Amino acid sequence: MLHLNKVSTKPVAAHGVDTVWQCLTLQDIADVTGGIAKDTKKQDSNDEEVPYLRVANVQRGFLDLREIKTIRVPAAKLEATLLRRGDVLFNEGGDLDKLGRGWVWEEQIPRCTFQNHVFRARLRDPSIQPKFVSWWGNSRGLDYFLRSGKQTTNLASINKTMLSALPIALPSSREQAEIVRRVEALFKLAGRIETRHLSAVKQAQRLTPLTLDKAFRGELVPQDPADESASALLARIAAEQSTP
Repeated sequence: MLHLNKVSTKPVAAHGVDTVWQCLTLQDIADVTGGIAKDTKKQDSNDEEVPYLRVANVQRGFLDLREIKTIRVPAAKLEATLLRRGDVLFNEGGDLDKLGRGWVWEEQIPRCTFQNHVFRARLRDPSIQPKFVSWWGNSRGLDYFLRSGKQTTNLASINKTMLSALPIALPSSREQAEIVRRVEALFKLAGRIETRHLSAVKQAQRLTPLTLDKAFRGELVPQDPADESASALLARIAAEQSTP
């Protein structure tokens, strides 16, 4: 059951999408949990060793899974901290760019847990789109984290209480799905544009030396047979400069 702080309405949008947005907090729709503290001295060799996510793995809008470390977790704690598909992850902070950043777990790695500097928000209602919640946290939530978080010079952090109170404007499940669909389509388009841009840059980098080489050989435009060659011109200039 969702506990509504306030319900706001907006004019009807195009395509017949419901536009009633509920003004909630993260704790209204999800159970927020901290992860496992990595303390090698307290690890027991009899405990199961499992992969876990660190702050470096949880980026803003994606998960970097190129380097995954492992940790031994007591059986009594393990099952409660294993990640499930759809869990929304948030970083505690540190450097400002890490503050509240996160993404959605999609079971890329079996039996994976997370460290104590990462928070897990497990949505209670399966009709809520995890990606919508994560995008909200990464965009609209950033100002809230900066205002509410504990800050020192170039460092900031949030705790479980602050994250749980994150304000979220939640539309209907239909509109969430449509927003997610459109955003993903835009990301795919941006990805194609970036791929074409990088391909053009690489081609330009290959062509530039060839173009310069042809230019120095006088092969870019038709040459007047009466003109001296570039090498002869350079030799003549050098000779003139060395003459007293």
